[in-house]
Amino acid sequence: MPRSMTGFGQADENGYHIEVKGVNHRYRDIRVRLPKDLSALEIPVRDLVNEHVARGKVELNVSKIASADVQERLSINWDLAQTYFNDLVQMVQHFGGEVNFRDILMLPGVMAESTRDAEEQWTLIKKAIRAALDSFTLMKIDEGRRLKDDICTRIDYLDSLREKMKASSQEMVQLYRDRLVMRLNELLESKADMVDKTRLEQEVALVADRTDITEELVRLHSHLASFSEAVDSPEPSIGRRLDFILQEINRELNTVGSKSQDAALSRYVIDAKAEVEKIREQVQNIE
Repeated sequence: MPRSMTGFGQADENGYHIEVKGVNHRYRDIRVRLPKDLSALEIPVRDLVNEHVARGKVELNVSKIASADVQERLSINWDLAQTYFNDLVQMVQHFGGEVNFRDILMLPGVMAESTRDAEEQWTLIKKAIRAALDSFTLMKIDEGRRLKDDICTRIDYLDSLREKMKASSQEMVQLYRDRLVMRLNELLESKADMVDKTRLEQEVALVADRTDITEELVRLHSHLASFSEAVDSPEPSIGRRLDFILQEINRELNTVGSKSQDAALSRYVIDAKAEVEKIREQVQNIE
């Protein structure tokens, strides 16, 4: 089942809020934003995101939320505060004024957020990150399902155009022959009996060989089948493979168009190429 590269997920755990956003990108581009005291965990967080993402630009943001857990980690260095207070009282005695708790709180080291070691912090946020990534993945799968439905409809339409090309190509040689005979008759007028029948048939045979699109249509059929198989694959990351197959489909359509001697066949090719571009736009969203 294909997955979209676009999605969003979030989770709140252990005093942390996690947000994951994904958009289209040709390669895998992961950006992690952490609070300053968690900067040492960037590599394990990035590795965890890598497990869930094969392609796309993904941003993961970790922020702290006001919770009892966070508040418990705020501590006061009472010994240092007392020392500061004693010093400030002495300064007041010399210079005048008064001392209040706000003056002491502004001094460095009095109030600080107690720190945990990296392993303890990682245990706290790992569960939240996994929950956010799971939510993110579910959204990508849901969007991928819609993309698949649309793409499959368009592939079926492409295959119907291929059948029309095949039918049109079977009449192309006869149309060319009739056109050539008519032109020769117009040029020779009453001397139509001077037309070299053998030479005429040779010319028609040459054109038939140059305009034969049987091989191209066979390969086109094979590419369409391969595309459908890839879309139905249980593999989640198939975007690059689909893009490659589309290039091959477009290549065959270009060749058919260059060989076309029939207006109807040319229209089918134009319609098919337009449909390929619509499919390509959808494939650009697939991981």
